[in-house]
Amino acid sequence: MKRISIIPCIVFCAAAAASGNNSYDFKGVQIGAPATPEMIRDRLGIECGAGAPGMLVCNGNVTIAKERASMNLVIGRTGEVQRIHLSLKPDQFDLVEPELIRKFGPPARVERPAVQNAMGATFQQTRDVWIGTNGVRVVFERYAGSIDSSSLYFSTEADRRLMSGADVDRSGDL
Repeated sequence: MKRISIIPCIVFCAAAAASGNNSYDFKGVQIGAPATPEMIRDRLGIECGAGAPGMLVCNGNVTIAKERASMNLVIGRTGEVQRIHLSLKPDQFDLVEPELIRKFGPPARVERPAVQNAMGATFQQTRDVWIGTNGVRVVFERYAGSIDSSSLYFSTEADRRLMSGADVDRSGDL
C-alpha cells in the first residue's frame, strides 16, 4: 500500500522539477494571465488603448533592474496578457540578465550565434530562452534587429502566431 502512494508523488515531483519556473511575470503582470488596463496602470505606470479588434495595447516607459526600457504589452481578446515586450540598449544586457536568472532560474537554452551589421562587422549574440507551460516563452536577446537594440520578449503561443502572420486570412487580397 505504501508503494502505491509513493509512485504518484514520484511522478508528480519529477514532472514539477523538470518544468522549472512556469510562471513568468514582469512586476506582477503574468504572461498568459488575465489583466485589466487599471492593473497595468497601477503596476507598470503605463496606459492602455484600443489595438486590433478586441485587443488592448499598452505602451510606455518602464524600468527593469533599475534600467530604462520601452514597453509594448498586449492584452488579447480573452483578457489575458499575450505579449510583454521591452526594448533596451545592448549595454544594459549584462545588467539585466543576472536579475532574470535570479528570478526565473537558468534559461532552458542559451544561443550564441554571430550577428552582422550593415558594414559587415560581426558581433557575438546572446539569446536566453526560458520555456514555460501552455506555450509561454521568455526570450532575452543582446541584439534585436540591430546592434543598437536589445529585446526582452514574454510571449504566448497565440502572440507568436499573430506576429508570424500564421493566422492571417490571405484570401481575396490579390
